[in-house]
Amino acid sequence: MNIKFNNNSTFIWKAILKSYAQVFFSDSKLFAGILLLVSFLDWWTGVCGLTAIIIAISLAKIFEYDEATIQKGLFSFNSLLVGLGIGTYFSPGLEVLFLLVIGSALAFFITVILIGVFAKYGLPFLSLPFLVAIWVLMLSFPAFTNIDLNSEALFPSNMFYKIGGNPLVIFMNLLDNIFLDTSFGTYFLSLGAIFFQFNILAGILIAIGLLVHSRVHFLFSLIGFFVAYWFYSFLGLYTGSLNYTYYGFNFILSAIAIGGYFLIPSRQSLLWSIFLIPVLVVVTIGSDRLFALFELSVFSLPFNLVLIGILYAFKIRFDQTKPPNLTYIQQRNPETNAYLFDSQSNKEYAAFVNSIRLPFMGKWFINQGHNGAYTHKGFYQFAWDFIIKDEHTKLEFLNDGFVVSDYYCFGKPVISPAEGVVVAVVNTVEDNEIGIANTKQNWGNTVVIKHNTYLYSKLSHLQKNSIKVVVGESVYEGQELGKCGNSGRSPYPHLHFQLQASSKIGSPALFYPLEDFIVENETGKQDYIQKGIPLENCAVSNINASTLLFDAFRWNPGDEFTIEIQNEKSEVKLYEIESKIDIYNQSFLVCKKTGAKLYYINNNKTFDIVNYIGSQKSPLAIFYKSLYKVVFTEQTELTINSRFPIHHLYNSSIRIVQDFLVPFGIFLKGKYQLNYKKSEMLFNQKEAELNSVITGNNNKKLFSAEITIAKNKEISCICKQPNKNKIHLKWAKKQD
Repeated sequence: MNIKFNNNSTFIWKAILKSYAQVFFSDSKLFAGILLLVSFLDWWTGVCGLTAIIIAISLAKIFEYDEATIQKGLFSFNSLLVGLGIGTYFSPGLEVLFLLVIGSALAFFITVILIGVFAKYGLPFLSLPFLVAIWVLMLSFPAFTNIDLNSEALFPSNMFYKIGGNPLVIFMNLLDNIFLDTSFGTYFLSLGAIFFQFNILAGILIAIGLLVHSRVHFLFSLIGFFVAYWFYSFLGLYTGSLNYTYYGFNFILSAIAIGGYFLIPSRQSLLWSIFLIPVLVVVTIGSDRLFALFELSVFSLPFNLVLIGILYAFKIRFDQTKPPNLTYIQQRNPETNAYLFDSQSNKEYAAFVNSIRLPFMGKWFINQGHNGAYTHKGFYQFAWDFIIKDEHTKLEFLNDGFVVSDYYCFGKPVISPAEGVVVAVVNTVEDNEIGIANTKQNWGNTVVIKHNTYLYSKLSHLQKNSIKVVVGESVYEGQELGKCGNSGRSPYPHLHFQLQASSKIGSPALFYPLEDFIVENETGKQDYIQKGIPLENCAVSNINASTLLFDAFRWNPGDEFTIEIQNEKSEVKLYEIESKIDIYNQSFLVCKKTGAKLYYINNNKTFDIVNYIGSQKSPLAIFYKSLYKVVFTEQTELTINSRFPIHHLYNSSIRIVQDFLVPFGIFLKGKYQLNYKKSEMLFNQKEAELNSVITGNNNKKLFSAEITIAKNKEISCICKQPNKNKIHLKWAKKQD
């Protein structure tokens, strides 16, 4: 049996530290170090916990599981809890070490099973493996005649004397005198109990770690505990029982998980975390009475039952756009999750992950939108009808409009709105004469495309025999399907377009936003919409991609670049940048000198930066602010508006205050605007000129950049920040 660890000690220590942090839904190394220290307030408990982690990591390596998952501590944090429990309840000895191996392995294998089961439903397995393993050990204990209970746990002063001598004992007694028999004392004891440390110092250290890691998590830990504490009093329960049952950690973990981890922190997540506490109190009391029959502690069972139940309820909601919103990608802390979510201009449509675009080329008009006056009612209220109008006469036809060929949209190409598979085609219905509708063959010539299991697009009223695709054919976005016609219930040529949940022609229309389009209102003003619902009477068009812009941001994994930074003193610094892709298929740039990472999405229509991790002094931070969002459009005199993540705009003192206020609202503002300057060259542009501006509260300018993108793919920015020198940034692909 050969266990190999990549980068040996580095890999092991990362996996060990993150196992501790995972218990509190964190990956902070600093917080993990505090938790590691806390576990060693009782040396034997600490040793058992650390040993259990190593056993679980070794098993994961033996089975050659994914290293990224191992390093996150997902295979080992339950074994850690089992190890801490064994060290707390049983006295040191070889027999207990044998028990430790069995318990750690049991928790590991249950973890593997539950990962497979719960992953199908997108649910976390939490600490269920720990519960099963520790209950099995506790039920088996009476049969182990050579294993004794850990009596030192009953006399903590002796333990503290061994660790720190008389000064530590005096200090611990001082803490007891200050906090014992108070609500805060019970709060600290409950925090410490999560790591099987039943003393106030452990709780204080964990509270400090929580505060450093996340102000939101710290706040929710207080809310969860003190709401439960009040509810105990309200029901006439003895609040002091929390001191010796230590079940308060169920309320703390529940509030942290619901309020700030699995849900984006918000007013709604705050209300749900408060609402769940009374439920958790009742479940805790009831399960405690039940498990007392077996002389077992319920440990974290109430937290697991209630949390998994409510998360499943949230996941099967029909409308995922309404708050509270689930956190799909976890960042370093819940504040970052909230700030990145808030920066999404189209966050109300975040749950609509498939990109569906307009099914035509050029500019078309919407003559009937959602809940239209004629036929878009009831089952078909979420459909669109598109036509083409003359911009000057505002008419949809040439001449008198008595024949279908007079209509501008008749015979124009209809294209696939996204990649998919053709599942239905009707191609033989005659086109109607003007003013006549074929109500017997309502939809006329139609193509239905399957995009995923529950998402189909339907394009109807096409021209007879114009459809070029067949059932079973895979199509790509932008591929011509047929031509706009006047078949079916269509008195005038137009294109009917809807999304639906099944392949059947005639299925109800489904509410679904379209992506990446230009909308022009009646005054001629144009706006870019990243994701939204185009409205009736507006002119809409897909993005006509600019080759110049597209090529400048077309990067492949392994491509290398140089960023040249020049300040006003003409001092020049060079930085090497590499384009990479991670195991989650996320594209990012990394600065070799500073280690900063910039995550982005290029969908061939737009370049979007989704996250930045690293120092604000890195050149990637300047690139991030300058080109946060770029649309590859040929149109000039266009303005792109978007939100900008506020945690990258304000200093730490202001941001910390905002961190605490996140569940009540985000009051700091960040607005990003990119302006496309008018080009004198209509064709074969040699360069594109843009300028970007970031403003904060009260429209205060926080950053601006004059940007030039050349045909040779070089990007130059002249950047200004308040009270700072002007910066010249030049981006170029590294020469071989």
